[in-house]
Amino acid sequence: MTDDQVNLVVQHLCQQLHLALRLKESEAHPPNAKDIGFDPASVRTVLLTGLRSAGVTTHHEAAGAS
Repeated sequence: MTDDQVNLVVQHLCQQLHLALRLKESEAHPPNAKDIGFDPASVRTVLLTGLRSAGVTTHHEAAGAS
């Protein structure tokens, strides 16, 4: 995967996580649930960790550009 692909996935995941929290507003949440921030840096870290665990290689486009 390229950095651009990872960034698109991170953006999509952040949007979906925020949407999921809004849709579950009526259900019981831990007191700090509304303080949970799905910031792109945290989501990216989790995503890249999962991808590495699955054996997926990511490539930095700047390093690979010719």
